[in-house]
Amino acid sequence: MLIYIVFFMIFVGVTVALYQVYEIHYNINVGNDKKLSKADKNRLKTLSDQAKTTQQNHAWADFDQVAANALGSEFNRDIALAAFSEEEAGSYAIPLLRRKKRLSFNGVREGAERNRIKVRHLPFWKTTLPNVNIRAALITLVIVNCFLVQLLAAMTVYTISYPISIPFLAWLNEPLIVMLVIYAFIFMSLLVSKFDRYMHDLYQLGKLFNKKAV
Repeated sequence: MLIYIVFFMIFVGVTVALYQVYEIHYNINVGNDKKLSKADKNRLKTLSDQAKTTQQNHAWADFDQVAANALGSEFNRDIALAAFSEEEAGSYAIPLLRRKKRLSFNGVREGAERNRIKVRHLPFWKTTLPNVNIRAALITLVIVNCFLVQLLAAMTVYTISYPISIPFLAWLNEPLIVMLVIYAFIFMSLLVSKFDRYMHDLYQLGKLFNKKAV
């Protein structure tokens, strides 16, 4: 009975791995705002609408008030306007709302000196905004993990009739061990997906501050 449960869980693992590839592409191309809180979704709409009005009517006071409520009273107005006036919200506005609490400006005028803008990853760990976009490498890693999960699942069927005799690969003959390895790859892909969204947000913010610094 246990072996049937193991094979069922392996099948579930393959399905989850395929879904992870779909999900990371969906989040990139369609669902980037799905990871915002309800409050930030409301701020996104309000700030985007107000940014359009400001560009048309130069009603700075109204935009300043809305931006101050969402981002803090000291946040640079020009950077906020640049972020929320972009047609594609995922370029700057969504990353800014998602990571605004992690930014530290060290008393400088935001955007004036990008190299002094810090990101607080942990209470004791700060870095500058990244200059390199590692998204392609991380997506590739998720795809490779998915391929390995499928390969391992196929091996559990293959070894039923043709057990592997090579000593360091003998664990492939044990479906339970293979199942555990498959779920280890799935967990790794989950962490990589979260890390990808985090690092890409910071990379986009680096582009935003660079854009306003020049």
